[in-house]
This record gives sequence, C-alpha cells and structure tokens, in this order.
Amino acid sequence: LVVDDADLVGAPKLVGTYKQRVLLGSNDVAYVSNMPVDKGTQWQVYRLGKTFVDPDSAEVLGREVNYLGDAIVEKFAPISELRITKAVLEIAVGDYFTQSTQAFAASFEPHAPTSHIVTKVISIYGGVGQAGQNAIITLNKGSRDGLENGHVLALYQKGEVLKGGSFFKPKDITLPNVRYGLVFVFRTFQKVSYALVLQTRLPVELLDTAQTP
Repeated sequence: LVVDDADLVGAPKLVGTYKQRVLLGSNDVAYVSNMPVDKGTQWQVYRLGKTFVDPDSAEVLGREVNYLGDAIVEKFAPISELRITKAVLEIAVGDYFTQSTQAFAASFEPHAPTSHIVTKVISIYGGVGQAGQNAIITLNKGSRDGLENGHVLALYQKGEVLKGGSFFKPKDITLPNVRYGLVFVFRTFQKVSYALVLQTRLPVELLDTAQTP
C-alpha cells in the first residue's frame, strides 16, 4: 500500500504487547490505540517503509507500507485487545493497523493510455537498483495523472551523450532514447503506481522512463 502522512494521523497503532514481548507472531496478543468500534473486527498489520519523492518536482508522493499480517479484535476499549491471526513477518510496537482490503481483480484488459503519459521508475521492489522481467517497479505517476489498472507502457533508457571537443565532433551529441521493454500497471494510487515488467532486453534501472507506447 501507499499512504499519505494524513492517513497516519489517528490511525490504529500497536502500543503494547502481552508480557512486554518485543516481537509478535501468530496467535500473540497486541494492544492497540485508536481502534474504531464501527469498522469491523478484521484488520491487517503494516509497517512504514520508504518515502516516495518525485525526482523532478521533489514532491512527497506518499509512504510505502509493508504488509506484516492479519489480526482480529477480541476486545474494544481505549486500548483495544487484538490477536494476531497470521504473521508473514515479525510484528512490533509502532506498527500500524488498517482495515482488511478486498483482493483487487486478478484479471485486467491490457491497453495503452489514451493520452500521452510520461513517468519515471522511482523504486524497484526488494530495494535493488536494477530489475528484469517479472519484477515489480514503482512509477511516479498515479490516478491523478491518468494512469489506471491495465495500462501498458513502454520502457525507455535515456540516450547516451557522446562528448564533443574534437575536430570531427566539436559538440556533444545526445543519442535518441532507447526503447527496450514493456510494463503493465496493475495497482494505482493517487500519486504513484505499481507495474509489472512484462518484457525487457535491458536491465530496468531507477529513473528510466515509462510512457505511452
């Protein structure tokens, strides 16, 4: 998920553990503040990750949050009692809770955007600097920019600059951008999107461009 700082204000937060345990796993008890009583008992646990910043405007685009597991409310109170029903990673004090989300559609109709959209790769899932086929990347454009689930974009690498200064080449020459692959947008937020690398003949690198084919 991607959230704004405003989403974190007043969000349910893990503030204590049974017998002051440092880390929680499946079937452990968690004590949570700000748990609303009108939004059900099924919740998911997340931890704040990296902050996405637009490389061109320096605008903060949101905070990535990493899924840790599932929990169920056993007692509503000023400090509510929850039980961890599933843990994919260790859970600790300071982690946040959000309502369980319905699985998004696993089937999309691939199509190109009807408008000209130019976006950049700002993150590669797993924290690596390069990606290949079937990797997940984050783009610095979202629904407010016209991106939607199912959009297919072409990947481009910035053209190399050939330095001048010689008799035969007095000026620098910038070669055209190189188109080298395709990505498939599968989840959009307001300011960022996640995309799957469908095909590529070069490594996908941070700040490469993805745009309307």
